[in-house]
Amino acid sequence: MHNVVIGTAGHVDHGKTCLVKALTGVDTDRLTEEKKRGITIELGFAELPNNRNLKIGVIDVPGHERFIKNMLAGIGGIDLVLLVIAADEGVMPQTVEHFEIIKSLKISRGLIALTKVDIVEDDWLKIVEDDIKEYVSGSFLEGAPVIEVSALTGHNIQQLKEAIIDIAEEVVGRRLEPELFRVPIDRVFSIDGFGTVVTGTLLEGTVSVGDEVEIYPNGYKAKIRKLQVHGSMVDRAYSGQRTALNLMGVRKEDLRRGHVLAASGAMKPTGLIDVKIEMFKTSPRVLLSGSRVHLYFGSAEVLSKVTLLDADRLESGQSGYAQLRLEEKIAIKKNDRFILRFFSPLESLGGGIVLNSNPAKKRRFQDDVLLSLYIRENGNVEEIVEQILFEESMRLPNLPEVGWLAGLTNSEISEVVGVLGKNDKVVYLTEKIAVHKNYWSNAQDKAKSILSQFHNNNPFRSGMPKEEFRNRVGEKLFIKQSKHVEMLTGRMIADGVVVDSGNIISLPGYSITYSPQIKLLKERIENEYLSRGVETPEVEEFMRLFPESERSVVADISDILYREGQLKKLANNCFIHKSCLESAIELLKSYINDKGEITLSEYRDLLGTSRKYAIRILEYLDQQKITRLEAGARVLTGL
Repeated sequence: MHNVVIGTAGHVDHGKTCLVKALTGVDTDRLTEEKKRGITIELGFAELPNNRNLKIGVIDVPGHERFIKNMLAGIGGIDLVLLVIAADEGVMPQTVEHFEIIKSLKISRGLIALTKVDIVEDDWLKIVEDDIKEYVSGSFLEGAPVIEVSALTGHNIQQLKEAIIDIAEEVVGRRLEPELFRVPIDRVFSIDGFGTVVTGTLLEGTVSVGDEVEIYPNGYKAKIRKLQVHGSMVDRAYSGQRTALNLMGVRKEDLRRGHVLAASGAMKPTGLIDVKIEMFKTSPRVLLSGSRVHLYFGSAEVLSKVTLLDADRLESGQSGYAQLRLEEKIAIKKNDRFILRFFSPLESLGGGIVLNSNPAKKRRFQDDVLLSLYIRENGNVEEIVEQILFEESMRLPNLPEVGWLAGLTNSEISEVVGVLGKNDKVVYLTEKIAVHKNYWSNAQDKAKSILSQFHNNNPFRSGMPKEEFRNRVGEKLFIKQSKHVEMLTGRMIADGVVVDSGNIISLPGYSITYSPQIKLLKERIENEYLSRGVETPEVEEFMRLFPESERSVVADISDILYREGQLKKLANNCFIHKSCLESAIELLKSYINDKGEITLSEYRDLLGTSRKYAIRILEYLDQQKITRLEAGARVLTGL
C-alpha cells in the first residue's frame, strides 16, 4: 500500500478544519479550547478514504501566527500540501508565511483549495483566483489545480478529493529500510493498562511490534508493544504513515515533543550543525552573524546561535553557509530541512538544509571550510563520501558511521566506499574501516619519520620495539584507541611500509653498519661473555668492565647480540653466551636422563660453580618449560 501524508496550510479562519472534515468526515479540532474559539491550536489528524489502495493521512495545522510552531511540528513530515485560501479574503499574512515555509522545506507537490465560494460573487471570485495564480507563479504550485469549494454546501468537495488522490498517486514512496526508521514525536500521553504512547509521522523506514528502539537525544531505550495507524492496530508501520506507538520500558515523563524515536544506534545527538540558510524573500529583517534564532526541525524547537561562515549578514532572498550552535541537543541528519525564526520578535526568516549533523567548530571565511560545505551540498554521492573521509579519517570511523554522516544506509556506504577504493581514493584498514588516501599517505610519512629518527639516534639498534612504535604512532596521529593504532600499524607492516622482525620495527632495507672500531668492540663483548661461561655477571657489573664513555654503546651492542641470538637473557638482568648456555643444558639433560632428576646442589657441582649461577640457569629452564620442579628436584618436562 502506498502511504502519503498531505498537510493543510493557510491563514487563520480560512476554513482548513471544516474542509478536512468535509473531505474525511473527521473533526480534527479535538480540544475544548479549539471548539470554543473556533480555531485550530494543536495538530489535527484524519485519514482520507479512497478506493485506490492509497493510505492518505491528512494533517490539519493551525493558521494563527501565535501557533506557527505547532504548524511547523506537523508540516515537516508531509509529502504534498493543500494550500487553503478563503475566497472572501484571498492571500493573507499567514498564507504568505505558510507558503514560504513549505517552499523552504522543498515540498514539491500540492494543490490549492479556494474555500467559502458560497459567500462571494462570481466577479470577486475571479479576481481572487487570478491573484492566487499570480502569487504562486514561479513556485512549485504554478499550474497546480485551483479548486473552488464550499465545506458548508459540499460544492466541489468530491472533485477536490479526487484531485488530491490523483496527486497522491504520483508521490514517490519514502524509503522503507528498517535501519532508517525515524519518528519525530509530536504528542506524548499515557493510557491506562497500556502505558506510554507517542505519536508522529514516520519520516522514513519501517517499525514492527517487538522492535527495540531508542529515544533521542536522551538515549533511553524502549520496546514497541503496540502500533496503531489511523485508529487501526497493525503489526508494522511504514514511512509516510501517521502512527501511534505504545512503548515499554520508558515513562511518559522521560519524553516530550521534539524528541525523536529511531532505530537503536541509528542517530547521534548534536549541539552543533553545519547548514545552508536560505532567507525568505518576504523576510522582514536582516540576519546578522551571532544572532539568536529559533530552529524548527520536525517537532523540535530549540534556540540557536547563528555563525555565518561566508558573510556578515544575510538579507531577504539571500543564502549562505553557517554553523548553528544549539542551546540543547537534538537528533538530526544530513539533508534534513529546517525553518528559522528570529528570537524576538518571533518572525519567520528562512529555512535551509543540514550539511553536517556532527561537525567540529569552524572558523569564518576559511576557503577549505567553504569548499567542504559546497561539496557536501552540491557534490555527487562519491564526492560527498570522499570529503567526509578526508575530514574524518583521523578518527578512523567505521563505515556505518561514515554512512550516517553521509545520509546513507550500511549497504549504500559499502558500495560507495568500494567504488572509491577501486579508484584509489581510499584505503581499507579492515573490512569495516577505510581512510582517505591522503590520511594514509600522511600516516605512512609520520611512521617513517619516527623510525628514521630512531635509527639515526640509535645506530647500533636494529629497530624500535613494536610497542614503543605503536605508542609513538598513536601520539603523532592523535589516535587514542590502542586497537585503532594496532590496526593502522598492522596495515603498514602488511604493506611493507615498515618491517616487523620479531617485535622489532624498522624501515625496509635498514641494517646496522659497523665501523672497524665497533666490530672490534662487538667481538670483545662476545668474547667476554664466552670467557665467563656460566658465571656471567649482571649487566650493571658487566658495564664496569668498560670505560664510562663506552657504556651506552656497550649496552646497545649487547642488546644487538641478544636479538641476533648470540646472547640469551637469564633472570636478574643477566646475559649468558648462547654456546655456554647450550653446554649447560646438555650437561643437565644428560644427568637427568641417567639419574631421573637433578637437585640444585647436584647441578651446582656438575657445573663447577656456585649456587648463585646454577639457580639462574635452572629458573631460566623452568620458564622455558624445559624442566619443572618436583619434590625439591628438577625433571625434564618431556619425561
